[in-house]
Amino acid sequence: MKKILINTVTVSENGVSIPWLLKFKEFQRLGYEISFNFGSFIKSVKRPIQNVYFFNKRIKGLKEISAGRFSKVGFIFYALKRNFVALRNIKDVCGKYEIVYSPSSVLDLVIYPFILKKMDKKIVWVTVLDNLVPITDPGNKIIRFLAWLFFQISILLVKSADHVFVISEDLKNYLIKRGFGKEKITVTGNGIETQLIKKAKINPKYSFDALFIGRINETKGIYDMLKVLSLVVKKYPDFQLAIMGNGDVVTEAKFKKKIEAMGLKRNVKFLGFIVGQKKYDIIKSSKTFWFLSKSKSESFGVALLEAVCLGKKAFAYNLPPYRNIYKNNEVFVFEKNDFQAVAKAVLETFKNRNFKNPKGIKLLDKYSWEKIAQAEADAFSNCRLFRL
Repeated sequence: MKKILINTVTVSENGVSIPWLLKFKEFQRLGYEISFNFGSFIKSVKRPIQNVYFFNKRIKGLKEISAGRFSKVGFIFYALKRNFVALRNIKDVCGKYEIVYSPSSVLDLVIYPFILKKMDKKIVWVTVLDNLVPITDPGNKIIRFLAWLFFQISILLVKSADHVFVISEDLKNYLIKRGFGKEKITVTGNGIETQLIKKAKINPKYSFDALFIGRINETKGIYDMLKVLSLVVKKYPDFQLAIMGNGDVVTEAKFKKKIEAMGLKRNVKFLGFIVGQKKYDIIKSSKTFWFLSKSKSESFGVALLEAVCLGKKAFAYNLPPYRNIYKNNEVFVFEKNDFQAVAKAVLETFKNRNFKNPKGIKLLDKYSWEKIAQAEADAFSNCRLFRL
């Protein structure tokens, strides 16, 4: 049985991605033995992966804290500290695993496998690139520059990886332009939790007029959402926008202060970070879905796809990645920053009381994390490097 070490060195309980777990469960079903580097966060997830080993789990002195409790700069130091502690035991890993797997190519998740690859020449390093980090996105210029700089360092380290899975052709082309060989890149796409979506039920308790799911971050168009809301409440004073997700402490506080300054406090409800069946019940119960991301780093928009597949009318800015997903007008798209056009379309939708999106529901069976895992496992089997 081939052994995979999943590098989750900086992943905490509230930061764990459920889709990652679905993918790892599928790896197990396909015959791989899974270990996690650091942390026992999976024990607290409602649908845990069974029969896994937590390497480094006994290291003390570092609590598993949600990234949302840090400022962006604070998380950098937290991540470096966790990597430093994990690296102290890296010699114990050498020779024990055939594959080390980075579920994302962010810097804090590639440092450890990069060093492990240098020490263990036989191990195969696999990573996933699911987004870019442009320097021109909205937000604090210093933070944006640091994020861009760390991404550039990450890409340099990832050049040492044996294989890179990307979720779109755009990302593949980006890596090729950066000097990566085509043979070490596989486009796998992205997926959603199809089974939970099919089980979702309407709950009147969550009958929000609009819903947003994602990081509370400037790049996600959160302030444009408020501009849309301010226009909509002129016609519908009791309109309710629900926000599912967290942000770093500074950005979230600033966002809430802006809501209060605009007189929208009673129109916005914060739901926090929610996973599992409850998440999809909330989406299904809401009338519309707003996702006004304007970031060049947006590579897929999983939350947007989930809402569309649940038959929700969705409003988004017209970003390049969406063009290969929504080919039959499953989403209302608008030119970036045109919040007035978004508001007009929202008002028209509520005037007609037509909240159904039958075209969106048809996309559901095209995407699943099991398919993504199978595509990655096929690469393990077909590529010469993975014939272990």
